[in-house]
Amino acid sequence: MKRLQRRLLLLIPVMLLTLTGCWDQQMLKENRLIYGIGYDPGENNKLRETVVIRSVPKDPKAGIANEIVSVNGTTIREQRSLLNKRISGDFAEGKARMILLSEDLAKIDIYPFLDSFYRDPRSPLGAKLGVVKGSVEEIYRIQQKEQTLIIEYIEELLDNEERNGTIPKQSIQTVCTQLFDEGRDFGLPLLRYDEENEGVELDGLALFNKRSYTGKNLTGHQSKMMMILAEEHGKNIELTFKVDNQEKENWLYNYVSVIISDADTKKNIKYDASAGQFIVNLHIQLEVQIQEYASDHLYKKEKADELEKVIKERLYKDADEVFTKLQEVNSDVFGYGRDLLAYHAKQLPERELHEDYFKKMKINPTFQVTITETGGIY
Repeated sequence: MKRLQRRLLLLIPVMLLTLTGCWDQQMLKENRLIYGIGYDPGENNKLRETVVIRSVPKDPKAGIANEIVSVNGTTIREQRSLLNKRISGDFAEGKARMILLSEDLAKIDIYPFLDSFYRDPRSPLGAKLGVVKGSVEEIYRIQQKEQTLIIEYIEELLDNEERNGTIPKQSIQTVCTQLFDEGRDFGLPLLRYDEENEGVELDGLALFNKRSYTGKNLTGHQSKMMMILAEEHGKNIELTFKVDNQEKENWLYNYVSVIISDADTKKNIKYDASAGQFIVNLHIQLEVQIQEYASDHLYKKEKADELEKVIKERLYKDADEVFTKLQEVNSDVFGYGRDLLAYHAKQLPERELHEDYFKKMKINPTFQVTITETGGIY
């Protein structure tokens, strides 16, 4: 027994010497943490990259600040090399929380700006992705809004709009599959610099066809309507409709604000051989709660029925506007092309999706609206 113990004691130092440790460790003290990355067109056909670097001072009383650095280069990797020459420590993008592209670059093709992220296992795949009207650099150089640093401010803005159902949740990782999906397009939040308030605001949802921004976007209200029309969204969305024109002195009586407490969308796609056209029939059932309605009197059934009818008419109008805009730019954000490939391939020419398949589809939505709650005041 003692001999066995002595042998084990001799083996332990040998085993310790063979341990290699963590091969891919990165020391924080040797890196500069990049929290935001942005791309704008540069001069002489070059690309201008702006990064937001988180600076943590040695004195904790000094507070955290941002350092903004911009470089011009021909490729993403060349810009990494240029940035490493401008900053102390190595370029560490693994903590990036925001990647923004100017609309001019997004209109060309967004994949070249994301390719290097998908190839690097340390990339921040959870970082939010967005399009900017104008200059990304101008937004990043705001530094902070009130007491919030600019990256956190934009992130909180987008998180809030995602919770409100205004825009879909998107990141580098979620967009990756959609970039290579021939049967579905996508939308990204469209941001702009607000000169009057010296801040950033959401300007709607930028619509993409394949990998390129179409130059068109849905407004906030239209984007909410799009979320309702999608099969997996629609709950907890707040909408405001104009339902009357009678009270001209006080226009507040003309509007109603509702929140959708429950939504159920059923879809059926069929092929009309005589017209050579695919038809999408949507049936959307909505349960709504009244949030604001100055006219009241909803305790009367005829008044509630009348309001349900008017809300339904407004939904039809809004849905038509959304489908019209989406089909104009050929942006299939609903993924109807996937259904055609999966269930209707025989009716497709050469069993493939043609470029304008979504434009040629006929989409018929029907709505059923039920008011379930009117609040404490009738």
